[in-house]
Amino acid sequence: MEVPMDLDQATFHVEKTKPLELKEVIFKVKPGIKEQKRLFRTSLYKLTIVAEVTNQMYEFAGYGLNDQLISQLEKDPARFLVGAEPPFLCGTNWPASGIAEVVVANKIPLDSLLITNGNNVIATIYNDEIPILSKWLKNLIN
Repeated sequence: MEVPMDLDQATFHVEKTKPLELKEVIFKVKPGIKEQKRLFRTSLYKLTIVAEVTNQMYEFAGYGLNDQLISQLEKDPARFLVGAEPPFLCGTNWPASGIAEVVVANKIPLDSLLITNGNNVIATIYNDEIPILSKWLKNLIN
């Protein structure tokens, strides 16, 4: 995930951010930080969010973690999507897609998020956990 902040602040957040433990998944920040220099803008620092489910690790890298993404999670979690290829961290409102088939087949509550490999549910983030996840993500960029 790309995070707009200075390197010292990014390092501080990685070192000080405790894992987020939800019912089925533990979210962590991978310690490696990569700087992406830009010519006319401030640098971005790529953080990787790791989801641990039953001792299996799934990494979400390369998405811009910013206020806009977090706002989308808070306002419309059903259309939330992170991941260019499986695994996906996503909402349930993706009609006519493989995600919709996984949601129906596994009876995932429509107000939840899920981590899926496109064929199976890896974990569910329930509606009451979404604000906690959102707050944890905000802590990473503030």
